[in-house]
Amino acid sequence: MEKPDYQIEGMTMAVTNMEQMLDFYSNTFGIRFKERKMEDFRLYSGVWGGMNLLFCPAELAGNTATQNRHQFDVVVTDLEEVIKITSKYGGSPMGEKNEDEYTWSIGIYDPDKNSILFKQLK
Repeated sequence: MEKPDYQIEGMTMAVTNMEQMLDFYSNTFGIRFKERKMEDFRLYSGVWGGMNLLFCPAELAGNTATQNRHQFDVVVTDLEEVIKITSKYGGSPMGEKNEDEYTWSIGIYDPDKNSILFKQLK
């Protein structure tokens, strides 16, 4: 029996602070969101790095988590610029920048307190 081939098509995030999250992800990653309505709720969809991304109100999703429902690891070309941009749009550092043999990195919380690990290759 052959093992299945997996490809991630998209991700849905349960969002608490919708306006701040839209501002952060639009301005940090250049995502253009489109509004969709479902009953009395507004959802927002966009494409990030070829992956469909859907912001769903946490209330609709029934999600009561208050922090870190996932973590992205994102490779960037200019870590210092990413730190400036994320801070400007509501991101907050999880600690200091780190350095190892191959990368510089820093963890950043988005406005809903999901962590993103940004890495710049040396």
